[in-house]
Amino acid sequence: MLNLNWLMSVAHAEGEAEAAATEAVEAVTEAVETAAEVEPTWLQTAFEKFAEMPVWGWVLLAVLLVGGVVLWRAVRGEKRTVWTTRMVSLGAVCIALSSVLSLVRLYRMPMGGSITPASMLPLMLFAYIYGTVPGVTLGVIYSILQIILDGGSAIAYGVVPLLIDYPVAFGLLGLAGLFRKLKDERTGLLLGVVAGSVGRFLASFVSGWVFYGEYCTYYGFTSPVLYSICYNGAYMLPECVICVLVAALIGPRLVKELRKVS
Repeated sequence: MLNLNWLMSVAHAEGEAEAAATEAVEAVTEAVETAAEVEPTWLQTAFEKFAEMPVWGWVLLAVLLVGGVVLWRAVRGEKRTVWTTRMVSLGAVCIALSSVLSLVRLYRMPMGGSITPASMLPLMLFAYIYGTVPGVTLGVIYSILQIILDGGSAIAYGVVPLLIDYPVAFGLLGLAGLFRKLKDERTGLLLGVVAGSVGRFLASFVSGWVFYGEYCTYYGFTSPVLYSICYNGAYMLPECVICVLVAALIGPRLVKELRKVS
């Protein structure tokens, strides 16, 4: 009788231990799944905007890219005006390329802004080839497209910040055309890329200082000015460096080829 009770006790204890182990495994599995849902991988974060892009957005970018290339190759000997057909077609291609590159976010800031693989460079190349005014115009057109593709979320903080962060900021990328007359093509292009990047940074700095300065204490700053410099510089400086590196590697060759048909 004693042995029977002892065996039953052992079996009961083993059952409880097995149940506890099963619960522990389930708890760990659930915790891992929850952590995976809360913290996506860098790759998922970098390319998540591709999934967010609506179908009509992809169609629009495809039309800009393909239509621009076809038009660019088809036009021959058109009469030169303020905006030639080739300028329009190349502008469409640059907008499409910048839009696609902007979807890849190497790093995303918590309140807007991200580091991308040189998404500003196609716009600045256009400005360097055709001049500051056409470059500013293309930057403004690109910004309007970005507002549309963002689905209206860009206007959440008001109309004035929206205008500064988009049309003004991206329009200032056209400053890349300031150095297009320099004899040294590489130096002029690199200075132009820096000028365009600084122009966009200044617009974002003003917006961050005036309209988002209230968040400075949340990030441990006491001065809205210092907060805006550090926040916008955290993504604009790496973005500028990437654009300069890419421009140094392939920029002059691209400019040379594009100028042959411009």
